Formats: sequence, C-alpha cells, structure tokens
Amino acid sequence: MKSNFIYTISLTLIFISSSIFGQIELPINFEDEQIANSDIIHFNGGSGYVVYNPQIDDDNPSEYVGVIIRDEGDIWAGTYIELDSYLDFSSNTTLNMNVLSPYPGLMVKFKIEGDVGEFPSEPATERDAYTTKTNEWEILSWDFSGEPSNTYRKLVLMFDFGNVGDGTADSTFYYDDIYQTDPSGDLSQMDLPVTFEDPSVYYVLTDFGGNGPSTILETVDGNYARVEKNSGAEIWAGVTIGSGAGFLNDIPITNTDTKMFVHVYVSGTTQTGIPIKLKIENSLDPTQSVETDTYTTVAGEWETMEFDFSNESEGTAALNTDFVFDMASIFFNFGSSGNENIVYYFDNVSFGSPLNVDDNLFTSYKVYPNPFIDVINLIGIEGDETIIINDILGKEIFKEIGVEEINLSSFEKGTYFLTLTKGSQSSTFKVIKK
Repeated sequence: MKSNFIYTISLTLIFISSSIFGQIELPINFEDEQIANSDIIHFNGGSGYVVYNPQIDDDNPSEYVGVIIRDEGDIWAGTYIELDSYLDFSSNTTLNMNVLSPYPGLMVKFKIEGDVGEFPSEPATERDAYTTKTNEWEILSWDFSGEPSNTYRKLVLMFDFGNVGDGTADSTFYYDDIYQTDPSGDLSQMDLPVTFEDPSVYYVLTDFGGNGPSTILETVDGNYARVEKNSGAEIWAGVTIGSGAGFLNDIPITNTDTKMFVHVYVSGTTQTGIPIKLKIENSLDPTQSVETDTYTTVAGEWETMEFDFSNESEGTAALNTDFVFDMASIFFNFGSSGNENIVYYFDNVSFGSPLNVDDNLFTSYKVYPNPFIDVINLIGIEGDETIIINDILGKEIFKEIGVEEINLSSFEKGTYFLTLTKGSQSSTFKVIKK
C-alpha cells in the first residue's frame, strides 16, 4: 500500500556532462562518473538522474545512485540506459538491481530492447518483479533465461508499472547496482514432471502480464507454487512454469498422447468453474504454441486438472505435433480481472498421466507472505487452533490461540517453523523472515 502522507522530495542532482570513463557496460553502479544524466533517457512522464544516495547503509553503501520520478504521463512512464555492447545471456541469465521503494508490492518492469528503429526499439522482451520493503534497499531479479545473446542493449526501467505517477515521494524510486548473475547455482534445469521437491533442480516461476508475485513455498508438508492474480493484472496474466529457457527436454506430445495434468488448490473463495488455461510452446519460437482450458470443480481442496491439447482453446491454433514444445505457462481465471483475496496453488505438473494427488500433503491452512518481512497472515483459521513458532534450534518463541495475523517485526531475520495444531491434527510450515 502506498504511504498515506506526502512530503517534499529533495534531490541533489549530480551534473555530469558525459560519461568520461569509457563505455557504458554492466555492472552499472553510478560511481566514478560511469553514468551521466545525459545517458539516462526519459519517456512518457518519467525522468531520471544521477543523485546522492538518500539512504547509505549496509544494504547499499554507494555514494551515488539513479533516481526515477514519475509525474503524470502514461502508466508505462520510465527511463532507459543504452549499453555500448549487447547483453550476453550465455551463462549469466538474470539481471539484478538494488532498489529503494516507498512501498512494497510495487511492480518493477524491466524491459530490454535491441537497436532496430527508434525507441521503443526491436526486438524487445520484458520481465516483472515486485518490491517487498518500505524505504529499504533490496535486490530484485529478472530471469531472462532463453533469450538470445548479442541482441539487446537498452535497459528500460518502469517502476510502479500500470499506475500514473504524481511527482511526489510515492512516485520517486531509487536504483543502483545493475548486474548479471547465474541464479541456478549449477542446479539442473527444470523438467517434467515438476514436483518442486527435487533439491538438485533449479525451480523458478516467471510472472507476466502483471501476475504475481508468484512464489514456490517450501514447507515440511511439501513444496508447491503459490500464485496471485492481483487487481492490476491483465486479464491474460499468468506464470511460466520455469524460466524462458523452458524444460530440459521437449514435451513428448503426439497426436494420440495429448494430455497434461496439474494439481490445483483454490483458496479465498467458494466459487467453482474458474477457468484455468495451460499453454505449451517452443521457447525459441513463441508462434509455435497450443493452449487449452479447463475449469475448477471444487474450492478449498486439491483437485487434479486435466488439460487435453487436442481440444484447443476457442479461437486459437490447433495442435501441430510437428512443432517443438518445451515450455509451459498456466493462467488462472483467464479472461477476468484479478482478485487479491483469491490465491491459487499448483503442484505436480505432469505429462501423459497424473501424479498421485495424495502426494500433496498440503492442508487447508495457508501462510503468507513467505518469505515475510514483519507480518504473517494465516488463512483457514477457525479460532481454536494452537499456533506455535519455533526457531531453527527448536526453541519456542511464540504461542497463541486462533490468531489470523502475527506480527514478528521484533524477530531476527532467518528461518522459523510455524505449527498449527487442532485436536490430534497438526501442520508445520517453514517460514523465512527477510
């Protein structure tokens, strides 16, 4: 939520006529006159400058940073910096940036463009990430796995995408330290079936269309994906199961073997008949794709959803088994606006036959957000559950009955275990304080 007060913005600009220390390359840190004000190009209501760091601390000790101020214009207002060389995604597939935002839950769209034509240039691709802190520096990351090297060199930043800025502190965003990494940690590329349980696999979710933030929850009851389709999302918003690189192996679809299965759990509503779309495509050629729809039949419990690609979505291309399919995306409540009160969970994505739904040890309780900053919310509480939190050494540090919100702002950062007990039944969740 945006801050409920407005205060005067005071910025000290660093006027540098040109970048005198050579080419503009990653990493970018705004030190040593690496970036000049003239290198930051404004568009559609966004303006950007090099300024003194307004909050020098352990999370960002830099003296200089970039700032973007959004004042009216368009919902995509922002700035861009053009590199002198093309981005190389051959090994370091993720772009990272240190950001300071006035509120959490803000969408930061990172778009990268080539140099064909005037801005906006082609080719182009974009990813979304969301802030989690209020007036604290934090690292956000955008996974561009699967994108070609030697193609993109414009770094386009759009903070609070989807809203019009007002020029106040609520529309002022600082950023620093743009750099590339390989986030996989040498883990294996995701492949079917996707269970989120194999410690040797690099599991990742990639939101698009304003969806999210989607996360992979790791609990002692099992791991599964949690998806939000918020009110600002596009009606076609969804999440790719993996990165832009797709699965390790192609989906072995044939004219006679055309089905995939996903375990789905819908929380926060009693509604059934919610449309869910599954799309598979060629990670290197998005024109090669097929999509199909199915509908929920229950709420508040796991069900196995069957997706038959021989029955394509109305108005879309029919299945062509000559195409290569190695990437899958799922769209919850496709065609409708999002609702923050409804949360979708999915697990056990498989081809050919479903996995056992009993593999989902997930109970009717939900704990979010996870990781969290100060407050944990509990869904499914009936009022008589005993709630205990232990630290990683097993020491009990919290105990209450039937609460739906727990303020843990006084806790140290780290891993904790939250156990809910009702009668003889209990569920334990691993929660992480950031």
